[in-house]
Amino acid sequence: MTSMIRSRAALTTRLRTLATLELVNTALIGWVVFVSLDAPASAANTAGYVLVTGHLVVGAGYWAVKLRQLRDALPRPPLIAVFRRLRPVCAAGLAVGLVVIATSVAGQPGAAWIPGLVLYALALAEYVNYFHLQLMHDTRADWRRLLRSRRLRRSHLSEDLRVHSVTRVRRQHRTSGAHEVRTRH
Repeated sequence: MTSMIRSRAALTTRLRTLATLELVNTALIGWVVFVSLDAPASAANTAGYVLVTGHLVVGAGYWAVKLRQLRDALPRPPLIAVFRRLRPVCAAGLAVGLVVIATSVAGQPGAAWIPGLVLYALALAEYVNYFHLQLMHDTRADWRRLLRSRRLRRSHLSEDLRVHSVTRVRRQHRTSGAHEVRTRH
């Protein structure tokens, strides 16, 4: 077995694992917060939970799309445009969630809003981790690169969105240029 085949198999396993773990984490977080810690299903706690699980589902979707790209040897992730549209939706959700949590603090016991605030912080970290900078460093290669460069790298999804944007603009430019040439003759 060549190292390229092993690497491809390892990457396939890794992508599948990442997608699965993000979905498992949605249930696990709900169980920890609402069952184990017995936090009330207040507006703040529910908002925090919905935000973090929403971002985890987006992450699971992205890893599933990357897995399909690898499996089918596609030049770019399928459905990448969906993630372009999800980015502002996720940001707006974070803004609304912050308002919900902030308005829930006054006159409420800590159990009604502290778990929601912690979940909100996790959701914000997931948003940054997927749409901006890679915060999760769970492989030796990630740690070596981080220690060598001493800076966070652009996230995989962010990089795919950037590359897709460039290819989309080029494609539109070529299409509009071809149209202009045809209308001149």
